[in-house]
Amino acid sequence: MTSIRPDGDIVKRGVPPAESRVDRRTFLKGAGAATIAASFAGCNNPAGDGDDSSVEAGGDIPTEPLEMATVAFTSGSASVFGTPMMQSARMVVDKINEAGGILGEREISLDEYDENTEEVAQLYRRLATQDDYDIIIGFVSSANALTVGPIAEELQQPTIIWDTGTTELFDDAVTDPQYLFRTCASSSTDAVGAALVLENALTDIETVAGVNQDYAYGRNNWNLFSQAVEAFDIDVDIVEARFPPFGNEDFSSTVSALNDSNPDFIFSSLWGGDLVNFMTQANDRGLFDDTLPCFSGGTHIFRDAPDQVPDGLLFGARGPHVPYGGFGWNSLHDNFVSSFESRYGESPYAHGAFHAWQGIYAYVNAIENAFNASGVYPDNDALVKSLEGLGFDTPSGFLNIPEGSHNAIEPSFWGLSDSSGENLALTDSIWIAKEQVNPPVEQTTEEWLGNI
Repeated sequence: MTSIRPDGDIVKRGVPPAESRVDRRTFLKGAGAATIAASFAGCNNPAGDGDDSSVEAGGDIPTEPLEMATVAFTSGSASVFGTPMMQSARMVVDKINEAGGILGEREISLDEYDENTEEVAQLYRRLATQDDYDIIIGFVSSANALTVGPIAEELQQPTIIWDTGTTELFDDAVTDPQYLFRTCASSSTDAVGAALVLENALTDIETVAGVNQDYAYGRNNWNLFSQAVEAFDIDVDIVEARFPPFGNEDFSSTVSALNDSNPDFIFSSLWGGDLVNFMTQANDRGLFDDTLPCFSGGTHIFRDAPDQVPDGLLFGARGPHVPYGGFGWNSLHDNFVSSFESRYGESPYAHGAFHAWQGIYAYVNAIENAFNASGVYPDNDALVKSLEGLGFDTPSGFLNIPEGSHNAIEPSFWGLSDSSGENLALTDSIWIAKEQVNPPVEQTTEEWLGNI
């Protein structure tokens, strides 16, 4: 089995510390009164999940249900992410409503929409205007997020992107966001993290290849990874870069090209049915016999095709979003995993399930924090101010949106597949601090990598 040997201070063995909060002076510097109060209150969780936080302010809370729309793939090959996300969202909203709702008084009315449509812009406009949802949370596809992001700003519709990774969302598509937020880390965490693992923990690697889907997310991941290899001056040769189409069933030419180039290491952001097909065909042809693949967001395959996961392959989960392998960050993690398993009869291997939790609770936290700070139920402008600089505990540790940003940041997390226990897990785990794999607020990802 491959051994991960961290060297230096960049890559650290084990898991991120449970109390990974940023320094509060730094975190609160320059924040307004509502955001400061929200930041302190955000260390607890709202609506009966985690530690209780009492409502300290008066004011009227709307009596009608809050209208929430969630959007993810519930059909097609991408449903391997979308279905667990919707399951998680349903479970979270039910838990909030069982506790009385937001602020203990306002229940959430949740509607679910399938992202598997060619008319995503029309769907989004209908949800924001005709159906008049208070909040739209969702989107897995990078192309779809890049489509709806500018529309959210145009319509001034509060929107949370809960899973899409592409760095182009805020680097290019929406450069001055007001109403659009992302409550998970961007692809920078995955791709730059993989490059740093290569440099600091897999120092015997000499040749590298890539397999990434031929659309926005796959191209973005490969560009980031190859830029990071160059920026950090990592002493490897890139011998192959393959871009199979999205929704591909036949990976024979890709596997043949990789076997011919015989790389020591493969970086791949494949996911969904593409990852299952690639893994199956690569196993059949012995691709991983002498090559270590690195799947930056592939742990869902532990549920979807467990028989196709050999021990010792390198996996990430778009951050520290895994159910097994000693990752009991806090009581929220244990509660989330056990509740999901009890309700759905399977484990939340897909990181999207964790991302759905983060997206919904970020919104609920922002409302409750703003209300606690001002005594007034927030309108849209107050809501977005409360989301800016938000920090709160999650099943995957402490999550924060840095002041001046609309994008959450998370640590980079990796481990080796291991089937020796009761459940497929990640072992020999390592992590990289979020500040090492995300650009400073004032820089785009490309600017940051170009100036290292």
